Amino acid sequence: MLHRLIGISGTVGLLLLIGGCGEVDALPEPVRPVRAAKVGSKHAMPGRQFPGRAEAKQDVEMSFQVSGLLMDLPVDVGTEVKQGDNIGALEPQDFQAALAMAEGNLARERSNLLAMERGARPEEIQKLRAALAEAEALHRESISAHQRNVRLIKEQAASQEDFDRSLARQERNAAQVASVKEELNIGLKGARPEDLDAKRAEIRALEAAVASAKNQLNYATLKAPFSGRVAARYVDNFQTVQAKQPVVRLVDLSKIEITVQVPESLITLVPQLRKVVCRFDAFAGKEFECEVTKIGSEASQVTRTYPVTVQLDQPDDLSILPGMAATVQGLIDVDQVDDGWIVPASAVFASEGNDRSSVWIVDESSQTVSRQEVEILRLMADGLTVVADGINEGSWVVTAGVHSLREGQQVKLLQAGS
Repeated sequence: MLHRLIGISGTVGLLLLIGGCGEVDALPEPVRPVRAAKVGSKHAMPGRQFPGRAEAKQDVEMSFQVSGLLMDLPVDVGTEVKQGDNIGALEPQDFQAALAMAEGNLARERSNLLAMERGARPEEIQKLRAALAEAEALHRESISAHQRNVRLIKEQAASQEDFDRSLARQERNAAQVASVKEELNIGLKGARPEDLDAKRAEIRALEAAVASAKNQLNYATLKAPFSGRVAARYVDNFQTVQAKQPVVRLVDLSKIEITVQVPESLITLVPQLRKVVCRFDAFAGKEFECEVTKIGSEASQVTRTYPVTVQLDQPDDLSILPGMAATVQGLIDVDQVDDGWIVPASAVFASEGNDRSSVWIVDESSQTVSRQEVEILRLMADGLTVVADGINEGSWVVTAGVHSLREGQQVKLLQAGS
């Protein structure tokens, strides 16, 4: 009881001490991470050229799935091939022999199963009975011979070797009699259900072995998966190659891709491009129209740029090769975008009690947000909004969680992939 009173007194004293010190200071509000995007201008994209390099749309290093001696390699660097053309072939004899053996084993066991299901024919029964009579005669003879050795060894008239040999012969003949009896019994009554099931399972395993052997034989031939040009050849004829070892490199030059890096302040403008053109250093004065096929959704943490891929068909009058230096330029239809700035639609919100549209602007120096009213000029089908007044090109606007922020709140810009 005394310890309890002391504990209570200590607790009361501590509470009084805390009360005398005044209110506890409130904890600082945690910094909130936010996703944001830079404001883009319709006038920023025209005139900008982005460097890149030409790449084949399809590019594959071809190899055999099995090892063997290369007997046929009819292509070389620069050879044009069509889809399905022969690229190379291994010596097929070993694969053909393996397939023939697997098919022979399967055919034999299928015949055995058929015989088990139908039962033995009369002539087969007769043969089995004759075989049983012969096996029993041999067994009786071996029994007599062994019994004689049993007596002789007691009289020390036979060697241990003779005794062991006659015993083994007796046991071997006994096993032969049992085996022939079982065959005769199966021939007379038919195979047991469990024997038939076991034989069918064995046949399924042999069927799988045949399918695998066929695949191995097919793998010994290398065919072009698409039409293209041989860009590299790594081996020569009559060379032993290993499975997965590169043999040739095949590229499809019918379509050329160029990947460029677009700053985050301009990435929202890419869907609005009316036309995209590319130029190659190797073909001065020529301009090729292409289309945007891929727009990256994650920026590089180092350069803060997004990968954008454009594609064009191979021209008829010249050949664009992988590795050629290129520049890409996009053109925007100014009349369709209006005079204003482009922001993601998710950045625009209406404050409670205020029907005016606003965005949160992030101050990069203080890392705080401030609400800025904007005028919406146009809503676009691809999730972008054109606004006017209140913001500038390059401003950071919050794109997620805009309804849970407050004026002057400390924030942290999320990096790509966070």
